[in-house]
Amino acid sequence: MSLPRGGRLSLHMNTLLTQPVFQLYAITSAVLVVILYALAFLTAKVRGDKKKILNAEDIKVNSGAVLVEVEHPDVQRIKRAHQNSLENAVPFFVIGFLYSLTEPGLGWAQGFFFTFLGLRLFHAVFYLTARQPFRTISFALGAGVNLAMVVQVIRAVI
Repeated sequence: MSLPRGGRLSLHMNTLLTQPVFQLYAITSAVLVVILYALAFLTAKVRGDKKKILNAEDIKVNSGAVLVEVEHPDVQRIKRAHQNSLENAVPFFVIGFLYSLTEPGLGWAQGFFFTFLGLRLFHAVFYLTARQPFRTISFALGAGVNLAMVVQVIRAVI
């Protein structure tokens, strides 16, 4: 069963898109997606630069590349940064969406969303440049932001 064009779902979505907190969530989520794609493209670029690939069929599109069993350490580092970003973005996408539905104050939402976004950006940079303890600190603080939103969502529901 589907709703007619312009039905209630469309009305609710249009209303949601006019809410400043949801707009902020949408922008923050979009920037996180850009970060994820940037890490994916960086992985491909470095893999191509190193000329070491894991899949035999990729030799056709990577002139001069050789097949290896283990990726180059530089590629592995970027992939780990990408995996960590993905593992942290997905919970944000869910909890940030739910948090935006709790009608929080715009200042609180800005604090949570921009802090998380900044920390994830710093984490990626710190991961790529092998900076400790900053990488761990940025991870922990970002997780703390998500957990603080979890608490607010649970409070709103109960």
